Amino acid sequence: MSYFTHRFETHVSRHAVGTYHYSVVYLEAALHSELPLDQHARLRIEADVSGVPVKGAWQPARGRWYLMLPKAPLKAAGSKIGSAVEVAFRGLPQDDVDVPEELAARLARMARVRKAWEALSAGGHGVALTGRSSLFLSNLGRATASAGDHARATAILRELEERGGDNSRALYNS
Repeated sequence: MSYFTHRFETHVSRHAVGTYHYSVVYLEAALHSELPLDQHARLRIEADVSGVPVKGAWQPARGRWYLMLPKAPLKAAGSKIGSAVEVAFRGLPQDDVDVPEELAARLARMARVRKAWEALSAGGHGVALTGRSSLFLSNLGRATASAGDHARATAILRELEERGGDNSRALYNS
C-alpha cells in the first residue's frame, strides 16, 4: 500500500485572494466525491507535488479546492506557474499542527499564552507553521496579544510591518 492515498496530474496555477497571489494546485474534480470536503472547511493533508513536500489543506474557492504551494521549494524544484506536476496526497487528522520549537517553548512557559493558543482552531494555528514565517508570527502575535502580553505583540507587529505587508495591523483586529 502506498503512503499517499490519492494521485493526479495537473498544472501549477496562480490563485488570487484579495491583493495576494499564491502558487497553487487545484484538486482534480473527480476526487471531490471521494473526500470529506463537505465535512471540513479546509481538509488538512500531507502531499508531495513533484518532489516538493507540502503540509497544508485543500481550501474551497468558487466551487474548486486548492492547495497553496511553498514558493521557494517549488522554484528550487524547477516548477513555476504553468508547470505540469504530479500531486500525491493523504488526509491528516484535522487537528494536526506542527508547532515550531520557539512557540512550543513559549507555550510551555506561559500558561496565559498557552490558553489563548489552545482556544484557536487548528486552522488558526496555521497549516504548517514555520519559524519566523509571517504566518507563524501572526499566530504567535494573536496568542500573545490575547494573553495580555502587549509589549511582545507590539514587537511582533513591528517585525511584520518591517516586512512590507500592507495589512499586518489587521492581524490583531480579527
